[in-house]
Amino acid sequence: MPLALEVIATSVDDAVAAEQGGASRIELVTALERGGLTPPLALVDAVLAAVAVPVRVMVRATEAHAIPDPVLRRRLVDDAREIGQRHIHGLVFGALVDGRIDEALVDAVAAAGGRPLTFHRAFEDAADPLEALMTLARHPAVDRILCDGGVGDWHTRAARMAAWSRHAGGRLAILPGGGITSEALDALAGTPEIHEVHVGRLVREPQTAAGAVSAARVSDLVDLLRRLRPR
Repeated sequence: MPLALEVIATSVDDAVAAEQGGASRIELVTALERGGLTPPLALVDAVLAAVAVPVRVMVRATEAHAIPDPVLRRRLVDDAREIGQRHIHGLVFGALVDGRIDEALVDAVAAAGGRPLTFHRAFEDAADPLEALMTLARHPAVDRILCDGGVGDWHTRAARMAAWSRHAGGRLAILPGGGITSEALDALAGTPEIHEVHVGRLVREPQTAAGAVSAARVSDLVDLLRRLRPR
């Protein structure tokens, strides 16, 4: 199957454009320039009212991946609970403690949200990726890991992500994202273990955090993915 396309949206217009262009799923965030933070509930509601495509919502209050502050930890759990009451496809969350998965907080957020969870690019800062992978595989709510595949060119990264997918025994989907390029798409399309790709700036006009999602750019990318990996 062609690679499915997840597009980051920061507004209703972004979400509508992503859907019109043929995106398979939306990741809804605010403050894209900061890596994506929790969007306001009003925005979540407005996006859900405007599109039918599945939406995953970021739960993140700070750029830091370590979250020792108990007040902030409770806020994240509360945010997950509020967002999880909506008809969303899932949550996007990640946290580390001393370079390892913050299992207590992952479990608390997942339980509060009651939805499948994408563990976001905090994974890239884990001290031992394989250990982090297998830790996440033990958490039933986590169904995918968003990451850039580590160091090296995109063929090297794609091979590494394929190995991670095999190591997890198919329990977790690896969702490539972060600086996706044409080289990346070519490498990922040739990697059977990868089934989807995550983009932000690549489908924006201009291609910056401040740009708006372009339906035409999304459509062109969907067409390219179909050509790279036909049915």
